[in-house]
Amino acid sequence: MPQVMVVARNFMDMVAALPAAKLDMLYDSAFICEAVLRSFAPLAKKCVLQMLYVSAPVPAAATEEWVLDEYASKHKVAIDRLVQLRVFVEVRDRRKEVSYRMNNKFQANMQKYLVSGGSLPREPVPSSITARLPTITELENYALEQWELEDFLCLVTLVKTYTR
Repeated sequence: MPQVMVVARNFMDMVAALPAAKLDMLYDSAFICEAVLRSFAPLAKKCVLQMLYVSAPVPAAATEEWVLDEYASKHKVAIDRLVQLRVFVEVRDRRKEVSYRMNNKFQANMQKYLVSGGSLPREPVPSSITARLPTITELENYALEQWELEDFLCLVTLVKTYTR
């Protein structure tokens, strides 16, 4: 069997060339999922975000309605890229109509990422540090002071501007 060398033009082409099992292993990390999402064109990102909380397959015809007719070719390119990177999985029904569902691991990790704010996993904060943290009341008072200061500075700027 001859060996074929895949030459990737960029990192995402290399990722797209990975077998499904290895790509699923990559999608175990929310940070890889975020990097993949960020690599997409805006239209592909839009498709991913629209499908993020949809568990049932969405017919291809329905996804075509998400964009104006003038962007149909760009939409097709975006969907092809999502399928190539296995973010979207093609599903065919009995009538051979194509639908798309999101890769389960990618979907779950992106949902967790959005909910947790994308914070890096870290060790718990020692109690010696948490004892010095301000209370909610102190934080609210500080924020109110900052807003009052901001309002005052805006007022001073306006007065200076209009009294010259």
